[in-house]
Amino acid sequence: MSTSIVDLRTLHDAYTRLTEKFKTFWTFHQFLQGVHKTFFGDAPGYSINFQGLYDEIRAVTTVMNVQAPAVVMDQINQLDARLDVVYRSLSADDEKIAASWVRRFFEKVRTEDEKLLLAILRFYFHSRQVSPEAIDKMDFLLTLVGARRSLDDGRYLPRFPQELTKLFASLLGLVRRSPAPAAEVTASVKALGLIRKDIESCDRFEDLTDRKILDSLRTVKHRLGTAYYDPNVLTAILDANLAAKNRFQTLYRNEEKRIFDSSRQLLDIERELSRRPEVADTDLLEEFRKFRQFKEEFDRKRNEGEIRHGQVTLLAETIDQLMAKLTTTGQGAGESIPLALPLLEQEELSEARETISGFFPGKEAVAAAAMPRAQVPAVPAVALDPLIGEGASKILYSVDMAQVGTGSGQAAYSSSLSRFRLEPWEVRAARRIQSGETASDPESGPEEVLFLEGAALRLKIDEIAQHLKELSSEAVRETIGGSSFAEAAECLVRAQDLDRRFRQALETLGQGGLPERLNELTRSRFRLLRAFSGLWLLHNALAAAEG
Repeated sequence: MSTSIVDLRTLHDAYTRLTEKFKTFWTFHQFLQGVHKTFFGDAPGYSINFQGLYDEIRAVTTVMNVQAPAVVMDQINQLDARLDVVYRSLSADDEKIAASWVRRFFEKVRTEDEKLLLAILRFYFHSRQVSPEAIDKMDFLLTLVGARRSLDDGRYLPRFPQELTKLFASLLGLVRRSPAPAAEVTASVKALGLIRKDIESCDRFEDLTDRKILDSLRTVKHRLGTAYYDPNVLTAILDANLAAKNRFQTLYRNEEKRIFDSSRQLLDIERELSRRPEVADTDLLEEFRKFRQFKEEFDRKRNEGEIRHGQVTLLAETIDQLMAKLTTTGQGAGESIPLALPLLEQEELSEARETISGFFPGKEAVAAAAMPRAQVPAVPAVALDPLIGEGASKILYSVDMAQVGTGSGQAAYSSSLSRFRLEPWEVRAARRIQSGETASDPESGPEEVLFLEGAALRLKIDEIAQHLKELSSEAVRETIGGSSFAEAAECLVRAQDLDRRFRQALETLGQGGLPERLNELTRSRFRLLRAFSGLWLLHNALAAAEG
């Protein structure tokens, strides 16, 4: 009886592994179908009878308690071998798909289904060793399933050690491998740790490219060999990936502001040059054409959530080169092109209109022509606010660059807006303010301004709070009375004022108001209060330390 129980348990374990393997391959097959349909408009080139395999696997359960264990185990082994053939077909199709398409697919579907991500990751771990291209895909998926988001500052952190231990054990237990030599594992962990420190030491966005740190990280991962399949190495890979992700986002936020400001200035200059062609030469116009091309590609990738550090650097370098040409390149007798061209005088415009034969504008046309910059909406007042104007401008710019027709809910969680952690109604309010659109009803107009101010103040509070958190004890005395500490105090005062306005809006709406509107006001108010509380505690702690 004891032997019979042991045999039965062995059969059940083998059958469980077989069914899990089938589910993994079936899920991967559906994933490949999705990639082909979404990006290539076709279907995978292989042909696999998954339904027939499924029926045969299910049939094993009917004979498990009837036939001899050795016979059942032989059937399981035969089915497992057929699944290995399926793996090779799926893998051959997957090799034709670049890692960038896999990233684009998951960025497009924006799934949070961890079971799906794990199933695809398990597929790659079913091989003892994979190609460098497959490692890039595993790397991407490993970062998705192995990370968690900090509620305090939005940074990406590795999952807790117990969770990672369980995750890596489930992946590495799929296939038996010879362990890598201990010396190789130690050297790999050390190399990944050094690269992680290099990434964290980058102070400028250009450092990520100029120092080729991210390229070095990718090269090291490709050369790990069997050491890749060690839990300590996988942990080091995850740590380095998250360090790169966090550093990219931090440096990108700073670079984005510079790109935004410089691009707006260059676009203004380009519009003026189109009206004064005699000021610019052919080379300069070509430089502007390249800038616009890179800018449009950058905006498109940004909206699609595919911004890479190389693209940001390329646009930044283009802007720098064009700015340098505008300020240093001589024109005619050595004069440089000013960064702001004078507008045509109204008299010149009138004279030009009068010389056009047969042009007799009506009153409306004359009034429109008299406008110095027609169809340019006025800058919202909140964007000029000394405290929160920068944050409001970022939100308005990003909302403006979001894809047309995208709903507020989807846009709020898109790659271009997710870093602001906006609510859908805050995105809707920003869109209306940016476009100068009249609110749906007179009473909601002030509320939309309040939503934008609250969101912009949250950004400012998060920025200051992060700076204060990073201070060492030696920096406390220097900070007290400094700009950050003063701005923190100003933010606390402004937050209290906005909270008062939120409460007034809620009281005006009353309990009989629309539940949806009540929820929007309450949630935005509480999110502001949460940010206010965190900053107040930091501010109070610094003040107490100084006292």
